[in-house]
Amino acid sequence: MKRGIQISVANYRKYIYTSTIVLVLFAIPFYSYAQNDEFGEFENFEQEDEFGEFESFSDSLSTPGEEHNHSCSNSEGCSGKRNKNMNWVWGVLGFTALSGVFVRYKNLRKYRGLFLLAALVVLGFYRSGCPCPIMSFQKGILWVLGEEVHWQSMAWFVGLVPVTYIFGRTWCGWVCHLGALQEFIFLPGRVKILQGEKAQKVMRFTRMALLGVLIVQLVITHTNLFKIIDPFKAAFNLRPGNITAWILLVLLLLSSIFIYRPFCKTTCPIGLILGWVGKIPGASVIGQKGDCSACVSCFNACKIKAITRNNKVSKIDNQECIGCGECLQGCNKNSLAFFRNNKNNRSEVICKKM
Repeated sequence: MKRGIQISVANYRKYIYTSTIVLVLFAIPFYSYAQNDEFGEFENFEQEDEFGEFESFSDSLSTPGEEHNHSCSNSEGCSGKRNKNMNWVWGVLGFTALSGVFVRYKNLRKYRGLFLLAALVVLGFYRSGCPCPIMSFQKGILWVLGEEVHWQSMAWFVGLVPVTYIFGRTWCGWVCHLGALQEFIFLPGRVKILQGEKAQKVMRFTRMALLGVLIVQLVITHTNLFKIIDPFKAAFNLRPGNITAWILLVLLLLSSIFIYRPFCKTTCPIGLILGWVGKIPGASVIGQKGDCSACVSCFNACKIKAITRNNKVSKIDNQECIGCGECLQGCNKNSLAFFRNNKNNRSEVICKKM
């Protein structure tokens, strides 16, 4: 049987339409920002310092009668603030590693919901969505471009790479507060769209295209513009702000009802890059350890649709896997497990009888 699937242009059409809409929605705010801000939409979003994205949003507001100095004239105070925020980074990286241990044991996988709830409450609403690995990734790009960037602001994204290599992409499936918000809104079984292998490939292409747009924008402007239209920032701060961010938030919440983690599947650059980590030899991947009965248990359990099915054969694409462990929990024959990426266990696995 051919492992590749021939996809006609006609079958791609409905997915390309969706991808085009996402690209346009993402590009419009950047175009608007390049204009003269006729409606004053961006007035409330001032430039932050090098480590500003790790501050709680409430900390960035001046209290009555006090003057808030964003430039942080006291270097010792700045250092202390960065060290305090780094404690959050190390702590969350530690919890990500811990989730990588939990997902490997059947009796511990049931606590995934508690991990996600804690992430939503603490990293989301308590910390106002900061720190955020997307901003950390952008800081890394700006550093490469020659901008002055403190190393602490890049540690969030850089630290996720080895953790993902060792434990798998459990950051996405267990700890990410952005993914948690979408997951708790999702109503399974309402509408079954964007679940086939063709759809997964198109959405991956969409993420790659948006990643390219993001990098080009950073190269041209040397500025983090995503924070201006970030829908999650609007969600977690629950306060009036940028109109575009609120429009994107409404679209995100509505789509999350019918599509499992739409931002993760079509937009998130972190998930895309961490998916590439799984292709490195020795990286943690899910593979087949026992005989497969060719049932649909793992396929039905995988909400992110990293497992697709064609001609009664299930295929695991670890590049799309978020390490949630639902397929391991759902497999009736216990034939799936974590392995190291090698010649016997590739990033793409076809489940079959041995």
